[in-house]
Amino acid sequence: MKGRKIVSAGLAVVLLGAVVDLGTAMHAEHAISTQVQSTANLETPPSVYVGGMPYLAAAVTKEIPLVEVHSTDVEVPVLGLVNASTTLRDVTVEPQQVLSGQLAGAQASTLSRSISLDGVALGRLLDMTDLDIAHPKNISPGGGTSAEATLTGTIAGDTEPTTVEVDLRLVGERFYMRPTDAPDERAREAFSLSLDTRKLPLPGQATKVSLRGGTISFEVQRRDIPLHLGLLSPLEIDGEFDSNGKQAGAGTAAG
Repeated sequence: MKGRKIVSAGLAVVLLGAVVDLGTAMHAEHAISTQVQSTANLETPPSVYVGGMPYLAAAVTKEIPLVEVHSTDVEVPVLGLVNASTTLRDVTVEPQQVLSGQLAGAQASTLSRSISLDGVALGRLLDMTDLDIAHPKNISPGGGTSAEATLTGTIAGDTEPTTVEVDLRLVGERFYMRPTDAPDERAREAFSLSLDTRKLPLPGQATKVSLRGGTISFEVQRRDIPLHLGLLSPLEIDGEFDSNGKQAGAGTAAG
């Protein structure tokens, strides 16, 4: 009987610790979400996840392994509505920052910013209102400076949709989308796109393009970044980086 009581007491302590840890993580996530919404003038609060099991271990290690900030349907000039996210890895913090979620002044070993264009956003650039984006058959999803996609959409003036496979490629600061099996030159031109990625709401030119769940994603990654609220925004604001991806006011390039 005594042994059972000890086991029960131990389980209660573990359960209580888990509840406290979860509550602290949720408080930090809410605090970050509220701060980012206010700073970036977002209509709705972004979704925030702070990693670490247990989360409170970061108060001892002084490092939060992962922070993710996601926003959906953010209005962007020219593109329209896009999904955007910021991911921080190995964030060096003080113990009080773990509890409060106030990450200004912390240091992230890696900051990744990405935006995703769905069929509506990409279709806006191609003048197609019914564009669908899918993974090509028999090709595993790729990423890096090149990827592939299958596009289906109705070309202006047509009554039936056309399906083509396209090559997605980053060359320097530019993104090129070119059909690889267009039925004719008209379709080739309709599904072709050239875009300066420095004009996207990202901190510098895109360094990665990939296909994710029916969206084309562009990503920029920076290393050893001191944090402030503007950098936690899913979308680049106030020109924190110049056209080459260098942090404004910094003497050297990050990453």
